[in-house]
Amino acid sequence: MRFNLLTNLSIHTKLSTIKPLTTAAIAIVTLGTVTTGAQAKTFFTDTSISVLYGSDYELAEDGELTTVTLEHASAHSWGGVFFFVDRLQGASDSEGTRAKDIYGELSPKFKISDYSNGIIKQVNLASTYEFGSNTNGFEQDNFLVGIGADLNIPIPGMKYASATLFHAFNDDTFSNADDQQITLTYGWEKNNFVIDGYVDYSFNNDDKENQLHINPQVKYNLQEVLGIDNRIEVGMEYSYWQNKFGRDGVDQSVPSALVKVHF
Repeated sequence: MRFNLLTNLSIHTKLSTIKPLTTAAIAIVTLGTVTTGAQAKTFFTDTSISVLYGSDYELAEDGELTTVTLEHASAHSWGGVFFFVDRLQGASDSEGTRAKDIYGELSPKFKISDYSNGIIKQVNLASTYEFGSNTNGFEQDNFLVGIGADLNIPIPGMKYASATLFHAFNDDTFSNADDQQITLTYGWEKNNFVIDGYVDYSFNNDDKENQLHINPQVKYNLQEVLGIDNRIEVGMEYSYWQNKFGRDGVDQSVPSALVKVHF
């Protein structure tokens, strides 16, 4: 999470990123135009709202945090889109004020090539726009561009897996230093049990410590039990975050209760 300080240094940093960001944007738009110009097909689409509650979060008042998330994921013949926005609310402080934060990501990917055999199923040009703010004045506005692969993992029930290497053009309140990030995602489902999540490793930031964030969700789908059309999943999320927000020694290890409704 990164924000802009209105100083000559930050202005210089922002100007230095305009050219690579513009180049990346042109490449993404061009590839998107080429791929969507053909007859695009939608293979999968899912939209959900979830509520998450935990009481042992680092850097949160009394450790308490409630998160409401709107999430969308879809796969297409040209690539795919993943989007989410979090609305986070903490416990009241001594003055009765609650922290109210927002954080989101928009992550389109565009297929470069695909393969019928082997562990690599598809190679993608990947991108992410991160945005967020909180009641303490922290803001971030980051762009990530990279290359990734959708993977064939020979495990029964494995629905998807991917690995992506990003370069992050960062802009936040505390640091404008760029870094790199490796992101792994996965999803497995069998007999109404669902395990999915991601692993992020951020490194090479001159101003912050390397970060490792492991975030699995373990859920049970109640759709069949309740005899309804929509998926309703209940379970838990576990968050392990080493050097949270790049702060040395701030390590988070917290389980949270989770309810997720799909539309």
